Amino acid sequence: MKLGTFSLLSQESPRSSAAGTGTSATWRPSRPLLHLGIQFAAVVAVLALWPHMDGRSQLLAWWLGLAASQMLMLGLSLPATSPGTPHRHDDVPLRSYFSSAGPIVGGAAWGALALVGPYDANPQSQAILCVILCSVTLAGTGLSRSLSAYMAFIASVLLPLFILLVASPPAMAPGAAFWLLAFTAFALIVHGLHAGRECPPKESLAAFETAPMPHQAMLDNARAAIVLSRGNRVELCNRRFAEMMRVDERDIAGSRLLDGFESRTAWHHHARAADAAIRRGSTYHGSTRLRRRDGSVFWAEITGQAIDTESRPPQVVWVAFDVTERMMDSAREELLASQLRALIARSADWYWQTDPQHRLMHVTHEPARQDDTLMVNLGRKWWQFHRSGGQARPDQSELRAAFEDCNGFRNLLVELPNGKKPPLWLSLCGTPRFNEHGAFLGHHGTAIDVTEQVRSTERIRHLAYHDALTGLPNRRLLTDRLTLAIARAQRYTERVGLLFVDLDDFRRINDLGGHAAGDQALLEIADRLRTCVRACDTVARLGSDEFVILLAELDEAGDANRVAAKILSTLHEPLAAHTACHPVSTSIGVATFPEDATSAEDLIKIADTRMYRAKRRGGQRIEGRDGAHPGVVSRVETQPV
Repeated sequence: MKLGTFSLLSQESPRSSAAGTGTSATWRPSRPLLHLGIQFAAVVAVLALWPHMDGRSQLLAWWLGLAASQMLMLGLSLPATSPGTPHRHDDVPLRSYFSSAGPIVGGAAWGALALVGPYDANPQSQAILCVILCSVTLAGTGLSRSLSAYMAFIASVLLPLFILLVASPPAMAPGAAFWLLAFTAFALIVHGLHAGRECPPKESLAAFETAPMPHQAMLDNARAAIVLSRGNRVELCNRRFAEMMRVDERDIAGSRLLDGFESRTAWHHHARAADAAIRRGSTYHGSTRLRRRDGSVFWAEITGQAIDTESRPPQVVWVAFDVTERMMDSAREELLASQLRALIARSADWYWQTDPQHRLMHVTHEPARQDDTLMVNLGRKWWQFHRSGGQARPDQSELRAAFEDCNGFRNLLVELPNGKKPPLWLSLCGTPRFNEHGAFLGHHGTAIDVTEQVRSTERIRHLAYHDALTGLPNRRLLTDRLTLAIARAQRYTERVGLLFVDLDDFRRINDLGGHAAGDQALLEIADRLRTCVRACDTVARLGSDEFVILLAELDEAGDANRVAAKILSTLHEPLAAHTACHPVSTSIGVATFPEDATSAEDLIKIADTRMYRAKRRGGQRIEGRDGAHPGVVSRVETQPV
């Protein structure tokens, strides 16, 4: 059993003794006088019962036992006054035990009177016994303010008599047991009325004012405002409360709590909530706006705890803190958060959040936007957004590393599948989130749709390496591929062929049909050249009517001449875009690695020189290392290498 539970059976309230003085309050007699009064009542009881009893020795034994028990309790409860006496009586737990046992021991001593013989003597002794015990019960109402202690006292005094009245009811009053119960209820009502009015607010104020100075200094120097109230009236407060309300301390006592609230509605709301909490035995917490005497209003956080739940209305200690700055900061943060949410809702960008496992858990975008591409990918990780059935892009590993490092990042490109449509490209900016304990909660950030920018960049890159009209690789891309093909041929002991193709009479097409017809003829020629080579070969356009074919991975140098012959025959056929029926004449220069040159630039120069040599010899021919091969009029049936 905890020590605090013994206060329920204590004869003295915490307010009945002056703190640290060892003297009782003025409204209760001292302990020696109390025990002297009990002995006087016992003597009166013995004298009243003496003439009606034959076995007077039992009555004397009861009186001596009562006196001994009272003397023992008196001796144990009095503090030691001699300097050499051990301080065993100043032990708080020990005094609590003695104080708690007082009502039970005293009540049991009086209750034992019914068992020593007077009840069985005669009807007169029965009546006197009932009067004595009932008088003792009523007298106990003035000696204890605790309801539980008084109930223990009543049970100890009247229980033996009640048992006798039930087991052997008096002939003249067969319903005496019922009347004894009614008397018990009456005594409890009297005790309640007496306990509720014995300590008026003025006495509480006087007791507080006579409290030791260190306690008062502690209250006045506390950062919190402290108020003691009963009902709607303020009894006491500390200096901080007076400063908070901007009023003189002397004008607070007796004022109404209602006057400190911003409105009567707020007061009633908190009063009802606090009353419900106090009735449950819990502490009330709340935040409200209070009004100072000068009319200014501020936010306060209040806490209420009852210190005496038995009295009506109960005394409550209120603790208040001025939280105006904190509430203003919270309001500003909420305003900024609402503005940020509104901005995100109207933004064309996405706002996203991931969990600690980097899975996409939340996406917010403009309500008017119908694109739900990110919504269908909730629960997946950013680097898992590659096309279904395809392999992850090489740069996805960089994206994964950026997330798993749990650091911030910006401008990370993510390719997002978009069904049968071209993929979307998003630029991610993110920052990590942590809780108050520093634990990682995931990332959050924005995703910007940069699909058009990426596609524009790809178009620019394509134009930088390809011909704008035919889409064939230009000189730059041809040089890069030729360099790689030569490096591979050196490693695997292979050959590389290069064909320089020039249209001899292309100017005539432009003169007859215009530039539109010339462009259409170039497109048709580019398509014919693609059909004459393998997928691993490259067809490039260097000028208006100049084309170069890169033949990679050749086994013999003569393979390049066979492909050149096929091209010469294919291009000699009339063009659909050519207004005249004359075929197109073509000159081709052939160079091979490693027979003719060992570098890309040298190989192109040699093929170009041989092409011009074929053109000077009349065109429609192939010029290689072994000389010129005349052109043909009919189609030469050759197969590509």
